[in-house]
Amino acid sequence: MANASDNSSGTGSSTPLALNIRELTFRYGTGFELRLNALQLARGEEMLLMGKSGCGKSTLLQLIAGLIDPGAGSITVGGQDMHALRGAARDHFRGRSVGMVFQTFNLLQGFSARENVLVAMLMSDMPKQEWHARADALLRSLGIERLDARAEELSVGQQQRVAIARALACRPTLVLADEPTASLDPDNAVIAVRILRDACREQGAALLVVSHDPSLEAHFARRERLDALHASSAAMSGATS
Repeated sequence: MANASDNSSGTGSSTPLALNIRELTFRYGTGFELRLNALQLARGEEMLLMGKSGCGKSTLLQLIAGLIDPGAGSITVGGQDMHALRGAARDHFRGRSVGMVFQTFNLLQGFSARENVLVAMLMSDMPKQEWHARADALLRSLGIERLDARAEELSVGQQQRVAIARALACRPTLVLADEPTASLDPDNAVIAVRILRDACREQGAALLVVSHDPSLEAHFARRERLDALHASSAAMSGATS
């Protein structure tokens, strides 16, 4: 695990960063390479990471979540080196500390809105008797009143709200959103981004959104481009080699 100075916010506080990536490299056998020298996200901060399709945005989120391992470098979430953990320990940490909103929502069909949120709480340290109240409160705060409606009975916009509630169920340090507006029309996309940002702020979670949709840029004060970060990292590597 990186030491405390590696993970501090840089403001004199010893509070670990929500996300701290250092000297990350990842390669697929096809020749694709992702390289990031540094990327940091403070507690409660939000950022939009832009990039064209196929540039490695989803791969980066999988690395952050510990679903795949990097070739080199470190990724810490809330001060914990994700890739120092193995097996069930990593799964448990991910479940408690990282919320994920997928492009296609990945809700469990045949399960109710409430049940989709409760499933996420299997990794929670929250007392089980509090799960239902937490799930119901989250769903209602996001405008979902039909808590027992099955996922497939909900509109696309409602399904996304359930997905956001599920991502926040365990009070994560960091929420990762992969193309969260891809399935929505422009009007609903604006609403969805607002709901996602507001919900993360309310729960105190940092938010990293990756997208190729330029219309999202107006909603985020901090915006980065993955290709620029990659180019900067490659240039730095070449200068030091």
